[in-house]
Amino acid sequence: MLLQELLAKFGFSYEFAGDIALFLIFIMISIGFGLFIGRFKLVNVLINIYISIAILSVIPEVILGFHDNANIFLFFIMILILSLADNNLFDIHISGSGNSFFWRLFLMSFFEMGLIFSVVISMLPKKLMLEYVTPEAYSFFASEYAGLLWMIVPLIFLVFINKNQK
Repeated sequence: MLLQELLAKFGFSYEFAGDIALFLIFIMISIGFGLFIGRFKLVNVLINIYISIAILSVIPEVILGFHDNANIFLFFIMILILSLADNNLFDIHISGSGNSFFWRLFLMSFFEMGLIFSVVISMLPKKLMLEYVTPEAYSFFASEYAGLLWMIVPLIFLVFINKNQK
């Protein structure tokens, strides 16, 4: 990875540079996701992520057993289908404008991407992921407590920003 090699040239260890590169890429994807989805769909996509996780958790293993990464593919397909049907399901969005609007939008997209990364990384084999990231970066997204944290923090954030708007 070019970014990892660049950071290693500045004196960071190669593993730590990889973690920094992962974090920077994660931040860029989060910002792009928030701008692409927008405030009117951001909360709906979060709800769709939770619904997709719930559906995946009850699908029998026999159905998902046809391919190793079928659950990841199905996870994204369910989010896409639910997001396309959202106009008929939910009308929830991050309201407001002004100075606080952008930080709420970016933080919400950050938490959503963290949840998506957490779900996807936990679905992939740990041995495979540890070839690309350090154990610390892996545990930030895929440990038992990290999975719980990434599931709860977006909901807490929604309560916090809606309480501030009233």
